Amino acid sequence: MSKRIKVFLVFAILINIIVLSTIFYFSFTDKTIVSYLQNPKEIYILEAGILKNNLITKDGSDISISYDYDSEALLVLKEKYKLEKIAGSGSNLDKALNVMNEFAPRLKHKSDYDNSITIEALPLLEYSLDNKEHGINCKNKAQILLEMLLSLGIPTRKVWIMPYSPYDIDCHVVNEIWDDKLDKWVMLDITNNEYWIDENKTPLSCIEIRENGANMEFCTPIHPFESMEDLEKLQSSYYNDFLYIMKNLVYLEYRDKYGVGEQGNPLIFIPSTFSTNELVISRKALEHK
Repeated sequence: MSKRIKVFLVFAILINIIVLSTIFYFSFTDKTIVSYLQNPKEIYILEAGILKNNLITKDGSDISISYDYDSEALLVLKEKYKLEKIAGSGSNLDKALNVMNEFAPRLKHKSDYDNSITIEALPLLEYSLDNKEHGINCKNKAQILLEMLLSLGIPTRKVWIMPYSPYDIDCHVVNEIWDDKLDKWVMLDITNNEYWIDENKTPLSCIEIRENGANMEFCTPIHPFESMEDLEKLQSSYYNDFLYIMKNLVYLEYRDKYGVGEQGNPLIFIPSTFSTNELVISRKALEHK
C-alpha cells in the first residue's frame, strides 16, 4: 500500500471518529440534559416543588415595623424630584406605580455594582439617574423607591427575597407598599418595573406570590398600566422574570424600621425547617399595616 493511500485512510478514519463523536454528543448529552435545563416549564416545576416543600413557616413574633415619613432628607427628595406631581392622585398603589414607572427606566441596572455610594436616595439619584455609565443594583434601586414613597406618606418597606440553595448567592430586593384601597400589601419590583397580579387581576404581596408559586396557582408580573386582557400571554412574555422571582421566594427578610438609609434590625420570614439566629417575624405581623 502506498504512503499516499495510508495517509488518506488515516485521515478518513479521523473524520469518521469526529463525526460519530459529534452525533453521540448531541444525541445523548444535548437531549437528556441541555434541553431539559432550557425548558421553562420544567424549571418552574422544580421551583414550585422547592416552595411547596418549604411553604410552612416558623410561627415568629408579632413585631411592629415602624416607618419614618418626616426626615428632612425626605422633604428635600420630594421637592427636588417633584414627586407629588409625578405621583398624581388616586390610591397609594396608583401613586406608587406612577413613581416607579417614571424612575425605573432611568436607572441603569448593574448587578455587580460595588455599593460605593451611600445607600440613601439623594446621593444614589445624584450618581445614577439618567446616567448609563453609573448603574446600580436592585438593593439600591429599592432604597430609592422606598424613600420616594415614604416622602409621599405611603407605608413602604424593602424586602430581600432569598433562594433555597446555600450555594446560590444571587438574591433580589424589592419593595412592598400598603394600598389603602385594597387594604393590603403589594409588591413592587423597580428593577424590572413590575408588580404581580393573580388570575383575578388582584395585586399581590411577596407572601401571596410565594404561595401562588408553591401551589402552582396563576400569577404573573405586569408593567404599570399594561393591558390585562390576556393574562396567559402576559405571563409568557415575562416568563424569565417570573422564574427569577419564584427562585428567590423561599424565605424573606425585612427590617423593623424603614426610613432614610438602611435602618433597623433584620426580621426573617422563614420555613419551619430552616434554622436561623435572626429574629423571626410572624405572618400576622407582615400582613397588617
